[in-house]
This record gives sequence, C-alpha cells and structure tokens, in this order.
Amino acid sequence: MAQCIYAPYLSLYGEIMELRKIQKTGGNTYIVSLPAKWVREQGLQKNTPVGVIPRADGTLLITTKPEGKVATARKEFKVDDNVDENLLFRSLIAAYIVGFSEVKVYSERGLNSRIRRVVREFSSMVIGQEVTDEDPISITVKDLLDPLEMPFEKSIERMHIIVKSMIDDAELYLSVGDEATLEDIVARDNYVDRLNWLISRQSVMALKDPTFVEKMGVSSVTAVIYSFVGKHIERVGDHAVRIAKNLAKVRHRVNNRLSKEIKEALHSAERLFDGAIESLIKGDMSLANEVIESVGETHRRCEELIHALQGGNAEDLLYIGNISDSIRRIGDYSADICESVLNLLVSEAVTCSLSGEEV
Repeated sequence: MAQCIYAPYLSLYGEIMELRKIQKTGGNTYIVSLPAKWVREQGLQKNTPVGVIPRADGTLLITTKPEGKVATARKEFKVDDNVDENLLFRSLIAAYIVGFSEVKVYSERGLNSRIRRVVREFSSMVIGQEVTDEDPISITVKDLLDPLEMPFEKSIERMHIIVKSMIDDAELYLSVGDEATLEDIVARDNYVDRLNWLISRQSVMALKDPTFVEKMGVSSVTAVIYSFVGKHIERVGDHAVRIAKNLAKVRHRVNNRLSKEIKEALHSAERLFDGAIESLIKGDMSLANEVIESVGETHRRCEELIHALQGGNAEDLLYIGNISDSIRRIGDYSADICESVLNLLVSEAVTCSLSGEEV
C-alpha cells in the first residue's frame, strides 16, 4: 500500500503536498492511493468515478466532476431601502468578477425602484448577465454566457481596436469639435470596461477551476497575465476619455503650434500602444523590449507639449497639463503591457532566444 514519504512537502507552486509511491499491479497497470481525508471531504466512495486529465506541464488533474458539470455558484445580497447605490453596484461587479453565476438581491420589506434600477444597470454593464426572475421582494440575475465562447485573445484584440479608435477620435475632436464624437468616446469606454470585467472573471475562474483553463487552452499563469493586460488596456481607454474631455475645455484656444504638439505626442503614445498589443499577439520579445525602451520618446514629447504653452493662462495650463499627463500614462501602460508580455513568454518557453536572430 502506498504511503506518504514526507508530509507536509511544498510543491514547485508553493502548495502543501504529499509524496506517494507509484505501485504496479498486473502487467501494465500503475496505481497511486488518494489521501483518505480528501476522499471523505469530497464524499467519494468505492467505485465512485473520478476524472483524470493529463496536463502539458506534466501534472495530472483529478476531478470529482468527470462530466464537466459544475454546481451553480450563487450569491445573495440582503439590502434595505437605505443601501448605498455605489456600494451595491460595486458588490455586484465583484460577485461577477469572482465567478458567481447567479446573483440575487432581496429585501424582506420589498425592493424599491432605486435598488431595481441599480441591478438592471449592472446587468446591462456586464457581458452575459440577464435578469431572469423578479418579484416584489427580490430580483435575480443569471450568467447566460458560455465563457469559452470569448477567448482571451479575442477580447484583448477587441479592446485594442476600440481603444485605438478612441485615441484617434480624441485627435479628431481636437480638429472638428463634434460633441457627438466626444459622447461616442465615452460610450465606447463603457464597452471596454465590460470586456475587462469579462477577462477578470475568466481569470478568476481559471484559478478556481483547473478544468476551465484546459478548455480555454491556456495555463493559469497565462490567464492571470491576460487579466493584467486587460486592466492596462482599460486604463488606456480611461485616459483617452480624459484627453477628449480636457480638449473640450481648451480646444477653442489651441493654436496651430500647440495642436501640432498634441497630435505628435498622441501619435507617439499610440505607436507604443499598437506595438505593445502586436508584441502580445505575435509573441515577440524583441518588439516588447523595443516598446519599453521607446517610452522615453513619448515622455519627451509630453514635455515639449507643456513648453509650447509657456506664457499661456493658468486655466489652459491645467487642461493641457492633464492632456500631457494622460498621453504620458498611455505610454507607461503600453510599457506595462510589454512587461506582462515578457512575463508570459518567459513562463511559457522552455528556451528563450535573446540573440536577436530568428530561430
């Protein structure tokens, strides 16, 4: 009978594990015993089927759900008429991100229209959540989206396209001043938030359920890194909105020289942003490093932008300073994306070629 050699013992991932000897029975059958405590905790008995999944990193995943069926994760929020709307909304977002597939908000005295509005706003702000049940004292939202239908790469590429268009339209707004353009930039930012929340949700699910990452075709490390990238892109989108809103305050007083400096700084930051996403999609370490090394150029253009306003009034200096700061931050977040790309590529590759030559 297999016995524990050392207990406790730390795995390469810092988890406590037991070492057990492989036994051989018959001609080609190998067995290893399961921890009795774990078997009891899972409610398993003799002849209970379990799933065994070989993984690319050399580990075996043993699951008590061989059919792939996962119990519905349900979260309930008990509220009263005085509940803070922002707290309720943020709590619902938190429940979504950590992976609850069904959320119920209820009050023993009945829900007022204000609370119901917050729940409906939540369901419209996230992907896949729909109000499925409602009565005088409660409202329930369920997740109707199969997360496997939205691969990480697809969401990241979509976020990049949207945010890039927001940056382009911020520059366009400087020239034409169309209020509809400004409103559309803000609206697109909301969709970028939705995609970022979805990526965060999938990343948490990947950490909680190893079978999920197998189905997604990524490792848990990759899922976590994608969540970092999604957050950085979402921040770039926030700064595109901030740039457009500050331009709305000052664009009528922007002369040709200042307009030229703003556009050149924006172009510099956008090139970094495009390069960062390209390095992720192509798995290009050299390009990621090149983007990081080029951030200083964007910083320099932001400084020139401030210098171009020397002698201007204090109010204009404030707005242009905000624009310069946001452009700088777009460059910084692009570098952060590239650092995540390097982390991802180093974690996945057996050997990394740093010679600059194609392998």
